[in-house]
Amino acid sequence: MLDDNNKEYYECLVGNIIGNHYWGEEKKLVSGTKYFSAGTKVYCAFEYGGMGNERVIVYGRKRKSFRMLEISIRTAYIKNLRLQKVYAPKIIKFIKKHPWYFNLLNSDCYNESMIDFVNNNHIELKEDI
Repeated sequence: MLDDNNKEYYECLVGNIIGNHYWGEEKKLVSGTKYFSAGTKVYCAFEYGGMGNERVIVYGRKRKSFRMLEISIRTAYIKNLRLQKVYAPKIIKFIKKHPWYFNLLNSDCYNESMIDFVNNNHIELKEDI
């Protein structure tokens, strides 16, 4: 798609990694995940829909690094999911690599239902502490 200034952009589902939450059998209080610090902006590709969208492929800046990382994580680790325009070439390359974007690009009801699902259904982790 092109915006008013003829710059290429795509719309992408973007979220943030959750903050403090309990993890493991000992219920240890941790911030973020192993690969992403709390609040990291991640770009989401919901490719595993057949599994109830329990996991999602995300692309974001790795903890304590400047490198970008593409990895599959649980949707419970993502909060504040929203639809956002993306202009960065690396992110557009990530979007083009995942075919579900092209099938559901103009499906507003799917995007809204996915946003509601992730923002309202944190099964085990619930809200930040």
